[in-house]
Amino acid sequence: MEIDVSRLLAESPLCHVEWLNQVDSTNSRALKLAAESSLATPFLIGADQQTAGRGRGANQWWGADGSLMFSIVVDMPQLGLVAAEWPRFSLITGLAIGETISEFLPAARVGVKWPNDVWVDDRKICGILIEQGDRLSDRLVVGIGINVNNSFAEAPEAQRRIAISMTDAGQGRAFSRTEILISFLSHWHSLIKQLTEGTVNLVERWSHACVLSGRPVTVNSGTNETVGICAGIDDDGRLLLRTAFAMEHCYAGTVRLLD
Repeated sequence: MEIDVSRLLAESPLCHVEWLNQVDSTNSRALKLAAESSLATPFLIGADQQTAGRGRGANQWWGADGSLMFSIVVDMPQLGLVAAEWPRFSLITGLAIGETISEFLPAARVGVKWPNDVWVDDRKICGILIEQGDRLSDRLVVGIGINVNNSFAEAPEAQRRIAISMTDAGQGRAFSRTEILISFLSHWHSLIKQLTEGTVNLVERWSHACVLSGRPVTVNSGTNETVGICAGIDDDGRLLLRTAFAMEHCYAGTVRLLD
């Protein structure tokens, strides 16, 4: 199912959409465009295939046929968000994706994993990578990859244990990537508005959706490793980890479940 660019422009706040058959990385392409001061935002770049998609750190994002891969250039002052709000902006992006997937898979157990993943039935269905432009530092690139129609049914068992697609969770049903993208943009726009107005209770919303709450996890940040029980997030969007000694506030890191 091809992406309907005209519908995206008509039914969302996007200023422009560039959809490609193939690209090395939508985030890399978006970061180049973000350096152009004349670029109207929000600007979405998507592709049917990525040859060098990136995840956190040195990780690569695997995007098979049928997945939904795109990046959006946003101007944070234009959205009304100061730098102190950026971590919370990242978290509401995950919430918006979770709400979107729940809309299409109402019977599925959908949740968010701090800081940048969305899970279905304890398996990853979406990854988010947010990067800052070099030249125009007030612009962010929000890269998103959602497993939609790329089934893992024939994947190796190790892959099936950690990843799932919407078509797998929907018992083979095929989904419109255009519909999913329009739904996400609507949920995202609504949550951004609530964030700027100060009307979203992020701690409550995140705690309700968090797949880690009450579970033992390890957080690796550089050379530091912290082990404890996830206790949700604080008002600034930091992960709360109850250790044997104190309540730790984790600013960043790679989180892994221990159970």
